[in-house]
Amino acid sequence: MNAALPNYISGSVIQARLNDARNGIGARDSLGRYIAKPGAGTYLLTTPLVIYANTHLDVTGVRIVSRFPTSGVKHTMLINYVPSGATGYTGAGNIAITGGSWDPVWDFAQRGVLGSAPAMNVLTLTHCSDVVIDAATIWNVKWWHAVEFNGVRRGTVKNSNLKGWIADPNNGLWHGEAVQLDLPTSINTWSGASDSTPCRDILISGTLCDTSGSQPGWGQLTGSHTFDAAHPHVGVRIEGNTVRNARWDAIATANAQSVHIANNVVENCVGGVYVKSVPNAPLQTVEIIGNQVNGINGRDALAVRADPAGGPISDVLISGNVVDCAKVNYYGAVSFRQGHVADCAV
Repeated sequence: MNAALPNYISGSVIQARLNDARNGIGARDSLGRYIAKPGAGTYLLTTPLVIYANTHLDVTGVRIVSRFPTSGVKHTMLINYVPSGATGYTGAGNIAITGGSWDPVWDFAQRGVLGSAPAMNVLTLTHCSDVVIDAATIWNVKWWHAVEFNGVRRGTVKNSNLKGWIADPNNGLWHGEAVQLDLPTSINTWSGASDSTPCRDILISGTLCDTSGSQPGWGQLTGSHTFDAAHPHVGVRIEGNTVRNARWDAIATANAQSVHIANNVVENCVGGVYVKSVPNAPLQTVEIIGNQVNGINGRDALAVRADPAGGPISDVLISGNVVDCAKVNYYGAVSFRQGHVADCAV
């Protein structure tokens, strides 16, 4: 396109505010976190922002774009600080990120070199507890994720807009989770130890997942494409979201127990709500309640799939969903809550 670029402000200005918060400088929010608040403008990142413990990054009204090199830096616009070798949930936590218009490829597109934009995440939180992402708008992520919770306890994404995704031509559309629930294994550890710390007590609510003006929709709002059978995610709530034009299953979980998927709206997606186990990992307690699913094209509108290789799913509650029963399926060793008759049960 080669359109005129704005008068960028260096991303180092935001990092300076984050460093002030790390050093206990400035005002605090109601939970005691130091507030890092840069002034209005369009900021250009060339390296990731690093957020520290007890910090509230408030970028309401701020636009943040990136011009990362293809190698030499971690490909995420923001990551929390995690010491080398940190295990469990011991990295920097008690973090809030409020607002912001985050766009990892816009600068490349404006300069007419969109193909040179590296694949990357936008917000990556790992090995930590107590993270809230509120009212963020994230645009046109290439290949990876808008938000990755990688070994996070008590993580929330709420009231946000996740719009547009550039698919990886070498991976299936199931790889395109806007919010990826992950765990640090030998192949996907961002910082700290590769100890397979799972996610626990996750909430995704009030969020819109859809197309952007220039790119099609995500693969799905949320899900997981890596797993460790011995370390399931626990306590995943997906409530009151709207998912449109997803190119795979709109809402999914894999190897997660104590799952509550309620009051979401799914429209014009390839698939709807899909919960599955993995080999050698029995799961229990899945509740899919009060969702509206319509316009499904090609996959199940609602499905629970127990892996045939030792992955039964028990205590399943499916109730009050507005869904085409011809597109509802329960696969394998799925057992329903005692006394409950599931929607569309055969």
